[in-house]
Amino acid sequence: MPRFASFSSSAASKVPSRPRVLTSCTTGVELACVGWSHRAHARPVLPLRGIRVLRLPSLRGHHRHRMSGEEAKLKLKIEQAEAAVARAQKVYDEAEPGSVKDSCLQLLLAKEASLLAKEKALDSCLQLLLAEKASLLAKEKALEQVREKDLLQQRAAAGAGKRGRGVTSVDDHYHDQLPHLKKARTDAGTGFEGLDREEIAALINKKLPTASSYSKATAGGWADNRYKTLQPYVNFHRQHTLQDQRTIPVALLDPILAQIAEDCASAAPTQGDCIFTTRVASAMSENFKTEGERTDKFWELLEHENSIKFQRIDFGDAKTDGSLTHPKGGLMVNIEVKNEVGSGGGAIHVQNAVYAAKYAAGQAGVLRQFSTCPTLLIELAGPNMSLSGAVFSNVVVCDQLTPMVSLLWQPHSPLMLQAARCFAAVRMALPRLLAYYDSVQSQALRQQLDFPYPTSFTASDGNGRVHFKYVQQLSCLCFRGSIQPHGQSVFIKFCRSYSTAAHQAMATAGYAPALLGFEQLVQGWWLIVQEFVDAVPWDEMVNKPVEPLKAVVCALHAAGFVHGDLRGCNILVAASAVYLIDFEWAGLVGTATYPYFMNHADIQWPDGAGDGRLVTESHDLWWLRNLI
Repeated sequence: MPRFASFSSSAASKVPSRPRVLTSCTTGVELACVGWSHRAHARPVLPLRGIRVLRLPSLRGHHRHRMSGEEAKLKLKIEQAEAAVARAQKVYDEAEPGSVKDSCLQLLLAKEASLLAKEKALDSCLQLLLAEKASLLAKEKALEQVREKDLLQQRAAAGAGKRGRGVTSVDDHYHDQLPHLKKARTDAGTGFEGLDREEIAALINKKLPTASSYSKATAGGWADNRYKTLQPYVNFHRQHTLQDQRTIPVALLDPILAQIAEDCASAAPTQGDCIFTTRVASAMSENFKTEGERTDKFWELLEHENSIKFQRIDFGDAKTDGSLTHPKGGLMVNIEVKNEVGSGGGAIHVQNAVYAAKYAAGQAGVLRQFSTCPTLLIELAGPNMSLSGAVFSNVVVCDQLTPMVSLLWQPHSPLMLQAARCFAAVRMALPRLLAYYDSVQSQALRQQLDFPYPTSFTASDGNGRVHFKYVQQLSCLCFRGSIQPHGQSVFIKFCRSYSTAAHQAMATAGYAPALLGFEQLVQGWWLIVQEFVDAVPWDEMVNKPVEPLKAVVCALHAAGFVHGDLRGCNILVAASAVYLIDFEWAGLVGTATYPYFMNHADIQWPDGAGDGRLVTESHDLWWLRNLI
């Protein structure tokens, strides 16, 4: 800090020997006040040359302009004071010792006092403006809440008006059911914490940007940190998060979309499907100057073949490339087109999914209160096509149902058979979607939209169909349920493969929970329902029953089966009994194999255990040795 040296010992006795530093905590202006050293006849150093003005706090709008004016005034006054001090310094240097120098010193002190007084006034002004800013922010927040409330009321009123004109998706019966529906959703634990479906819809309407913007991995796209609060509720699989581990697949949330995926993989196309595929391949292999020209041609082909009529839905900030809506409020099909692969710079699947999410959260209105709003998504990029499915359950989730399928004219290639299967799947799905949305008003009100669609199974004991209700989501594919109407607790699991023979053999021997029922669903999924055992996992046991566990594994191998995943989490202990669960990888010795995409990052497997390889008895014994 600059110091002001005295010229006489008498002057030193009247002022502090060290400089004082005054700092404004609000403005960041730091001033050095006058001080003297005890060295006689030293040249004075003026304190005002040590002033520095830092950046003022950021204010929005007209407040920033007002403060900029105050800051400019302060800067001007500082410059004037420095100029006055410089003139006084010159007079002081040229003056003779005595009263003139004393007068000059008094002038300097007066200038400094004036400057400090002006800075204090600026501090007061800034404090006033900051208080005004806080008040305005509070008012803005209150107004935003009012606007959101008004928007919901307007949408409700618009829905009521449409009901009067006969174009809504629900009638007054469903409006009466809504309070009970919301309570039922609240009572049933889904494993997700946070917003309910209506709050998620409001968040999507408010936060989700335009489809073209969100589809990009750049600033403003799906990877932008601004959308972190949104990402848990819109799962398009562009980021691997914990949410992915708890999101139920589309194929388990809607049977129509699951059937589309199965038909695309294995359907037998008709002669008409093959002829139509030939026309599409011939047309899409051509060169189109614009995306609009390709879109119009694709529209023409699909509309003529399926007797449908597409339209463009206006979301205010963008329009779809083609949509097929139901008169009662459902988005049945949505098309997204790129003239060639990579055109537009965004992910075509994400862009299409955003439109489905926006429609379900907005235009679907009351429909989403009792429907997952299933939508078939068609992506066309040049001469390539894929199909996806979107639903609105506890989150908006979109899964690809097919890979990108070539539409190039290749009459001798099996690739054209894939395209024919896709068009056959679309042809068969359209009447199913139409029937679904037609029957929404008359079908039983589905209350558990956050859970898979199956709610019944065929009992293993031959007692016909058994209905159940979901109680809690335990993991992505495992649930706790209760048999209706008496309320027996059951464990419900969905998987791609399961050895019911191994499970039944161990249950008969008393080494597994009772298998109450199992059923194969579309797209290769299995529904497994077993007795819910009130037991403790092996890993949590202090005194582990080693001998009973050995007996269980021995009985499994004696029956000719292997398990493949004898980790502690798949072994339950109730009293002195030991139970095996999770027979997903189990099977007969010599035929059971491990699945693909095993977890090799977090789990150490026995030697020889790997993706697609045989499960052996030695692998089970390796786990047994590790457990005991």
